[in-house]
Amino acid sequence: MRYVERAATEHVRLPDGTVLLIPVITGILKHLTQDRLMTLLQRPEVLRKYTREALRVTGWSVLRLFPRDWLLDNLPDADVRPGRAAAIRFLLSR
Repeated sequence: MRYVERAATEHVRLPDGTVLLIPVITGILKHLTQDRLMTLLQRPEVLRKYTREALRVTGWSVLRLFPRDWLLDNLPDADVRPGRAAAIRFLLSR
């Protein structure tokens, strides 16, 4: 079994000028190579989709690599089950 590994960390600038340090983990968005994913994450809509998918499908070991406030901003629109959303909020509050 292969554990999830951060392939890289990408600096992403949001339209408001905020710069986020985002972990690049292949497999969150299916069928993308690391290089392609790093390029696509520069687009705000792809970054949001990537983050919301991570909130839905990855464990804490991956989520803790994302900026806390960014996860909290995206959690309401991530279509996460209520129990999982509560658990994520709890872990992010620590």
